[in-house]
Amino acid sequence: MIKTIYQFGEQLQKIGPMKRYFQAYGSAYSDRSENEQVIVVDIKKGELENISLQTYRKTWNDKYLFRELASARSTSILPTLHFYNLPIGNNPKTSAKNRKDLDNSIDKFLDKLNRCLQSDPKVYNTFFNTSLLIEQLRPRFEDFVIEKCSEKKNYLFTLKIDDCWLGEIEEMRRILDVAAYDKYFRSKGQDYKAANKICAVTYKPVSEVWGRVDTLGFTVNDLPFSRNGFEPKNSYKMFPVSPEAVKILEGTQRALEDGLSFGFQNLKFFVLPRFIAVEDLHLREEIVEVFVQNKKNNRIGTTGQINSIFYSEGIFNRIIEEEKLSQNSIYYDIFFYEQKQAQFSIKIHISDVLPSRFNLILNQKKIIETYYEPITKVTTKKGEVYQFSLTLYEIKKFLPETFFFQIMEAIFYKNPVKANQVLSAFMQIIVSAFKNQQEEANKFPQTVKRTFAIYQYFQSLELFGKMDETEKKPLNLVAEDFVEQHSNFFQNKPLSEAAFFLGSATEILLNAQEGHLKSRPFTHKLNNLSIGYREMMEIMPKLLAKTDEYHKADKLYGEYERFIQLAAKFDKAFAKGSEKSCNKVETSYAFSLGLIIQREFFLERKKERSALKKLRESNQ
Repeated sequence: MIKTIYQFGEQLQKIGPMKRYFQAYGSAYSDRSENEQVIVVDIKKGELENISLQTYRKTWNDKYLFRELASARSTSILPTLHFYNLPIGNNPKTSAKNRKDLDNSIDKFLDKLNRCLQSDPKVYNTFFNTSLLIEQLRPRFEDFVIEKCSEKKNYLFTLKIDDCWLGEIEEMRRILDVAAYDKYFRSKGQDYKAANKICAVTYKPVSEVWGRVDTLGFTVNDLPFSRNGFEPKNSYKMFPVSPEAVKILEGTQRALEDGLSFGFQNLKFFVLPRFIAVEDLHLREEIVEVFVQNKKNNRIGTTGQINSIFYSEGIFNRIIEEEKLSQNSIYYDIFFYEQKQAQFSIKIHISDVLPSRFNLILNQKKIIETYYEPITKVTTKKGEVYQFSLTLYEIKKFLPETFFFQIMEAIFYKNPVKANQVLSAFMQIIVSAFKNQQEEANKFPQTVKRTFAIYQYFQSLELFGKMDETEKKPLNLVAEDFVEQHSNFFQNKPLSEAAFFLGSATEILLNAQEGHLKSRPFTHKLNNLSIGYREMMEIMPKLLAKTDEYHKADKLYGEYERFIQLAAKFDKAFAKGSEKSCNKVETSYAFSLGLIIQREFFLERKKERSALKKLRESNQ
């Protein structure tokens, strides 16, 4: 991954808007900020001469030399920092309080400025007396702010020394470079570097290498990582990197964090091309340019993003659509991580993915989404339709985190996965939703339908092994037809088939109970959806007795004959199985699926009858 980041960064630093990431200084405001202002303190011949308010220029970052602080309490290394202004205003009732707040803000700012100047007094005192400057600045700064700064916001503060901006003074630039890169070769007064070695990133001989590089968590600055002893003179052996390579790695990391990474839930990730056999540097730059433009044009909610496996971006669509990106000489790396303050928690690194694999992943995604759309989409009472997308964002909701990362690897590498393990994870979520139906009635059916679509997606990618391709007819919600259409799920699993039919038959009773009682009391007989061989044997007699009771009272809405048909299907399939051959996870899931597919059948039939009724009424 480090090599991939370096190769990407080599081209990234050539692109105009990206160059700023490869400088030790940064931007004081975001690219979208407008009408920002700079408080400029002019010092001439060591004396404070003037304070002025100027318009902030985005192209002058190399003059201002602003560097973001690690935290609110950190000390700035250069006297270019933000001052947060709190205007007093014209209201007599609040002016006293506002004046006190402003005084506090000024005191805090001048304290930060003083700490900055005292961090390197040897340098600053060659230009002016640091203590005297703070003393002279305090009253004049307060008067200036009250008179000139009318907005409640962060103003940028900086110095000009003898008509030179800080960025035009060599000593100031050196302070910045040392602060930016010193940590990669020095700690506690000792140097961790060596001369005339081979750089581990470029594989080229260089005059100097540094030994404390920690880009994206690839760290050697902790004792457990020091494989060559704990002496600073030997630490470089672990991961020797040239200063030039360090600057490219760190600049690329900043660009990835700021604008080229994506995220879903608590994860962040980025996708980078690996130039396996692309020697043309111009072509490499064009490819990197596509990545930059993709992020710039990316907006949540576009069709490209919805069609993406990650939802939060559309780079994968670009990869398979653009000839430059889809050639087989380019592989792709995907890097997932969590960022906690300044630390990176690396979750998974997927490397060497071919464009053809992306193509298959997205094609199957589209096929499965379209096929199961009739049952996975949600339509509100207002008629608003919410589609279900097969994205990792959605898939992660139904899997434990460690297993989710295993699934991600399987999707991109076609690694085998145990179907039973997937169903077991699904059942934990399903059972929880089943128990909580009083609070969230729709979550249980949605969870079953969506996990089934996810299961079919995994199967279409052959994560469970080779699958026979069959021509699918439109999704049919009649129980027998549904089983036939999903032979890949029920084939050679008579007890799963039996559980499905039992679930469908049970839903007929539950639907009748809901119609008459506004509740579903028979759900208490379903063992919280833990349905194995013995549970099916116990449920069926109770179900028959209660259904007969409703039939005799004419409360079954004419579904008794259908119930008997499903009960017969159950008996036939159940007779082919045995307690020894029963997989309780599979039968529990199949039973849950039977409940929901029969419910969907009822809902679809209700819609059809309602539409037919309206049509008849309109023709009268």
